[in-house]
Amino acid sequence: MASGYERATKEIIPAVRYALIKTLNSKYSQKEEEIADSLGMTQAAISKYINGKFSDKIKSIGDGIDAGIVDAYAEKIAAGNKEMANVCICTICNKLNSFGCSFSKAESKTSV
Repeated sequence: MASGYERATKEIIPAVRYALIKTLNSKYSQKEEEIADSLGMTQAAISKYINGKFSDKIKSIGDGIDAGIVDAYAEKIAAGNKEMANVCICTICNKLNSFGCSFSKAESKTSV
């Protein structure tokens, strides 16, 4: 059985990124390059998420994330607050994978 950190790395973080990328691209009309800059990823990685080149499990988890939470963070990211990407990932990961991550405790001071 995978540890909480392993699940976060392989499933939850990619799923949150997928949800953020989908929202930034569709609702806020951001281009791949803008999203890549905001999330600290490459344009090629963003393209893979937009074009669905990832596992069905990641898509399923990402589609199940509360859209209101994702949108609240996406709005701040689209407005230029790049640090909200990591806060969003930590907040949602903590909700989906309650294993007492020390990162989420540090980030909770700046959550939405």
